[in-house]
Amino acid sequence: MNKSVNLLRWMIRIAGLVALGLGLALWNGTGYDLLSVHQGLGFLISAALLLMAVLGFGQRVSPTLLLLALLWGLAVPAIGSLQGRLLPGDGHWIIEVIHLLLGLGAIALSEIIAGRIARTRPLTPEAA
Repeated sequence: MNKSVNLLRWMIRIAGLVALGLGLALWNGTGYDLLSVHQGLGFLISAALLLMAVLGFGQRVSPTLLLLALLWGLAVPAIGSLQGRLLPGDGHWIIEVIHLLLGLGAIALSEIIAGRIARTRPLTPEAA
């Protein structure tokens, strides 16, 4: 189990760093030819967060935290996909900041869940 969590953790870290760099390039008005790469990395991060949350259910991780991670993992690609149509004009930067915070939050949630999984023992029939 911990090998899966560590793999997901590193996938999210690396994909998150690259997606953040690409997102900042997009925000500055360059790198539009790499938009699909940025989106793909965002979907990878979200899918990995969802999978990590599912793995956490058998590891005594707070169900509230895991439910938040599941909802967060769905919100990131939804907001990212709709971002171009939300609040067009001068106020569009607000959506961009929200999208950035959602992405950073996804990375943070994955780190929190992975840390809690690492500190707990799995639920087994003997432990119950």
